[in-house]
Amino acid sequence: MTKVVTKKVSEQVASQLESQIIDGTFAAGEKLASERDLAEQYGVSRPSIRDAIKQLEAKRLVTRKQGGGTFVSQQLDAPFAAPLFDLLANNPESHYDLLEFRCALESVVAYYAALRGDESQLKCIKSAFEEIEALDDSDLDSVSDAIVMFYLAIADAAQNVLLVHLLRGVKDLLRHNIKENLLVFKDHKSIRVQLNEHRFELLSAILNSQPEAARVASGQHLAFIEQSLLKLDQEQNRLQGSVRRLLSSQ
Repeated sequence: MTKVVTKKVSEQVASQLESQIIDGTFAAGEKLASERDLAEQYGVSRPSIRDAIKQLEAKRLVTRKQGGGTFVSQQLDAPFAAPLFDLLANNPESHYDLLEFRCALESVVAYYAALRGDESQLKCIKSAFEEIEALDDSDLDSVSDAIVMFYLAIADAAQNVLLVHLLRGVKDLLRHNIKENLLVFKDHKSIRVQLNEHRFELLSAILNSQPEAARVASGQHLAFIEQSLLKLDQEQNRLQGSVRRLLSSQ
């Protein structure tokens, strides 16, 4: 007869918390509830919670601060080292590489969000979109943050652990890229209007459970950004060339 081995209560709690950390329910850097609240939530003793936290700490999934509580490890969403981040953020050519990376990643995320998103997740996406619409588009920091939250909400709805953590891992780089794009487009209202329309098309496709339409909308949105940036760069280069010729003729 095979002996049935049952998990200790603390191991069961640790396993549940670990699953929630991995699937993104608890984000990197997020503070967990107190031992007392967790004990009430799981219906177990505080010593069991304490032991579960120690198990997660041993796996480097959480860190504990004396008198400050328990936090999900920041390293979970930190795949890029600082030097690489600086290179990607400040190199002009890398800007276009990042757009291509975003196109590949966000198109897949949008597809699965439309395919799998549940009611509460779709509601979060819609709320994030409405937050963008409510902001003054001259406030680039707030708009950039809101757009990032929109994409993260879509990632959550995709219900794929790797995609969620990958997008969260590049969120600072994503925020930087979005702000840089908005800065370039700040004097081009027609482009900004088109970008808003693209996001609405993406939202509609996801809310209407149209995976392929969502994938296409995401790809077209980022392709439009790249084409617009290239066009403006060309116009700027022509202008600079004209100025140089004018100065040299004087």
